[in-house]
Amino acid sequence: MTRQPGSLSDDVIDNQILVLLHRHRRLTFLSLAEALPVYTWQSLFAALNRLRTQEQVELLPLAADYEVIWRHGRKSEPVMSERGHLQVR
Repeated sequence: MTRQPGSLSDDVIDNQILVLLHRHRRLTFLSLAEALPVYTWQSLFAALNRLRTQEQVELLPLAADYEVIWRHGRKSEPVMSERGHLQVR
């Protein structure tokens, strides 16, 4: 299989995000952006979208941010908490 241009750099950012999430399990998007300052928000959201599509992370909207949750090894559906926030079980 032939690699498409940019896919190596995609792998790098995806892996850096997964390493952080492996350590912390949950991060806000702003914390993630602070931890990886060499990347633009656009590239971080593109990476998170790839990881979400692969069911490795879940993005939950917050009032002024997103929560990024590591889903490694879990095949679960988000459910609503008593306060109306999405949670992963």
